[in-house]
Amino acid sequence: MEAARFLAGSPDRYRLLAHLRERPGSPRDVADALDASRRSVQRNLAELVDRGWAEKRDGDYRLTTSGALVARAHADYLDALSAVEAAAPVLERLPVERAPDPTWLADADVVAADAERPQAPVSHYVRRLRERETTRIRMLAPVLSRIFHEAHAELVLSGVDTEVVLPADGVETARSMNPLEFEVVVRAIDLYRHDGPVELGLTLGDDWVLAGAYDDDGQLRAVAESDDPRFVEWAEDAYEEYRSRAERVRS
Repeated sequence: MEAARFLAGSPDRYRLLAHLRERPGSPRDVADALDASRRSVQRNLAELVDRGWAEKRDGDYRLTTSGALVARAHADYLDALSAVEAAAPVLERLPVERAPDPTWLADADVVAADAERPQAPVSHYVRRLRERETTRIRMLAPVLSRIFHEAHAELVLSGVDTEVVLPADGVETARSMNPLEFEVVVRAIDLYRHDGPVELGLTLGDDWVLAGAYDDDGQLRAVAESDDPRFVEWAEDAYEEYRSRAERVRS
């Protein structure tokens, strides 16, 4: 699109557009506010006028309706790119058809593993699970990890209703490794077996979500924590999709 190429061709053009969106002014006022040369500002103002995005009135330049809409659309575009970048540690490990709108994660706390802190997402998950208040937990997990057992057991013992959906191989692995413990778990929580892979990790509280991204070895590599209602709704829909196709595991 030619308009997008025009804005991408010079950062000064968008800075000018964004400034006029907030405060009309003369070339001198705009140049001072943007710390730019007056010649450059006048040239860019003339280009905006030629495009119908700005107009001169009583010595001041201001955006037209078209210019204001372009400025808003471009700001939304930049916000979306920023949201994708911030949530990339989680998003990059999700299938594209499973990925939420990145803007729903704009205010999320995203913690990713790195060489210096390989267990950072696990530590964050366990700490926040203990700190958050909820009357119910619904959990979707690609693998069954003992790292989370203690924190979840504390919630169960405190009376928090807990539902867990696991892939079939995860259920069978847990059953074969420790049959007695598995029996105790099945009696304490509602465990569901999903015949097929589980492609993301979700832990839903009453009005918050911890979303986890796992690598091919079943290691938690990143976690995003959010109480944005749109993200919570997305997580609930994703959970229910898996839950509806899963079978209750009985003792």
